[in-house]
Amino acid sequence: MTRIKRLLTRPSFAGNAALLASSTILGQGLVILVQPLLTRMYRPEDFGLLALYTSILSLAAVVLNLRYEQAIQLPKEETEARNLLVLSLVLGLGSSVLIGVAFILLRQTLSGWFGIMLPVWFAWLVLLGLACVALMQAGSMWALRLSRFGVLAQTKFQQGLWQALGQMLPGLFSLGSGGLILGDVLGRLGGVHALVRLWPRTLQGITAQSLYHVAHRYRSFLIYGTGAALLTAASFHLPFIVLTAFFGAAAMGQFSLSYRITTIPVTLVAQSIGQVFFSRAAAARDTPALAQLTERTAAVLFALGLPVFGALWVVAPVAFPLVFGANWDEAGRYAQLLAPYLLFSMVAQPLSNLLTIREWQRGLLAFTIFELLLRMGAIYWGVTTQQMYWAVVLFALSSLLVALLSMGLFFRAAGASWQGFWLKVRKYVWFDLLSLLLLWGAGYWLKGWWWVGAAVLVVFLLLLRSFVEIRREGLE
Repeated sequence: MTRIKRLLTRPSFAGNAALLASSTILGQGLVILVQPLLTRMYRPEDFGLLALYTSILSLAAVVLNLRYEQAIQLPKEETEARNLLVLSLVLGLGSSVLIGVAFILLRQTLSGWFGIMLPVWFAWLVLLGLACVALMQAGSMWALRLSRFGVLAQTKFQQGLWQALGQMLPGLFSLGSGGLILGDVLGRLGGVHALVRLWPRTLQGITAQSLYHVAHRYRSFLIYGTGAALLTAASFHLPFIVLTAFFGAAAMGQFSLSYRITTIPVTLVAQSIGQVFFSRAAAARDTPALAQLTERTAAVLFALGLPVFGALWVVAPVAFPLVFGANWDEAGRYAQLLAPYLLFSMVAQPLSNLLTIREWQRGLLAFTIFELLLRMGAIYWGVTTQQMYWAVVLFALSSLLVALLSMGLFFRAAGASWQGFWLKVRKYVWFDLLSLLLLWGAGYWLKGWWWVGAAVLVVFLLLLRSFVEIRREGLE
């Protein structure tokens, strides 16, 4: 019982999560601040090509390190973990070069598939971006093992800062989509720069035989984890590629802006809490504390997400044209459609590490096959309507269903329950929903910036109340 209590109540969980979240807020806050300027410097078509670029990187990212970076947290022996780090780095850089060169050689063919002529510089930036992703994935897992949350915080801040500056400066010279993509690459380089100093300075204890040993010991991450992760990434990012091919870069630009802006709360909170949760859950995996930790973490995420995404659902169609310019009204409608899915995705994403901790790679693979079929089926149905709006509706509904089913799977892996989760969040649900209903009604009297300002105030007050209740109940 003493061990369970210590795992659940030690203040480092809240402190480390707050450190990562605050640094992410600072870094991504800069990215958010420049968005209204970027949407006036660049066209929707430029944002559409950026969305295609990031989707390609995200799809390839899951196979770069062959998922061995996910195992770095697990060994008790430091030497074994160091071997996993080196293995992940070697595989990651090698895969980046192979995929990047293939992309360069097949650029013309891929242009036909995507329905967009891809410039030569686009292909080379794919190679560079993949290398940055591979280094960041392995480096971040190593920093987590060392509990160097300060370095992870610096990584998030530098990535946001370099990206914001890298996209703003080319925009002043009207460089088009190349400026947006170059800024994305610079942001990734900024993240890598912060992680490099944590890597071991010696290769002592690392041989070809030891690398083979850890590759074989954790082969389930390669055999099942890589396939599952690739299918999961495909279910998220193939829709961007398919929608670009069928509806064009301009329509994709509208959707990608709404998706990037609305997922910022997920990035700010869920990823930061998820990294700390991974570290804590790995330590608690063989104790009853894992179920309690999972329910409490899910409750905190839901309590923080409901005010944000609830208000987004209410005011997004009005807020987007005001903030980003009159050309982005479609993005506001798409953001409203995505809000319910993103609320539950914010809860589910950090908990996904439970399957890695429990080494449920086979179950994860089976679920992700279902996830991909469901999402792509929804997109196919949407394409047949020949209307981008209905394609986004079906994508959002299928994604919401996936998020709910994912939560059920993760609860099962931890031994947690929906009942335990509901008991912890019900007091937030009724109060927040009533407040959001009043905000919706206020739209009959408040217009434009006044209504958006009222929404910001409501979100601030509801989040403040949630923070107070979370601390009072000891959920942090």
